[in-house]
Amino acid sequence: MTTSDPVDLKADSQTLSDWAEFERLADEWERERPRGVDIEQMTSHPAYQQIIDMGTPAVPWLLQRLEQRPGHWFAALNRITGAHPVTPESLGRFKDMTAAWLEWGRQQGYDWQSDVD
Repeated sequence: MTTSDPVDLKADSQTLSDWAEFERLADEWERERPRGVDIEQMTSHPAYQQIIDMGTPAVPWLLQRLEQRPGHWFAALNRITGAHPVTPESLGRFKDMTAAWLEWGRQQGYDWQSDVD
């Protein structure tokens, strides 16, 4: 297929549309999420749940967001991937948890640096 092929353009357009929706939802959650409450309350926000519903395509975007603007994206990554890269001794240590997920993403072959920017 060439870059002028409509299927490619449609896929690119859909990816851009999905990424824009992810960004909108992530911004909404970061703006509106409850503060000073347990993780379950934070992650039950409708925008967070919609990100989880996006499934696997959202994983590199979550990793990118986690690296650039750390937030509580661990539950979304876990729900989507089923992975548990955070060691028991790192639980509750935000920087360690972030590093574990980013390393997991690299080991799984995710390349969030070159994803939709």
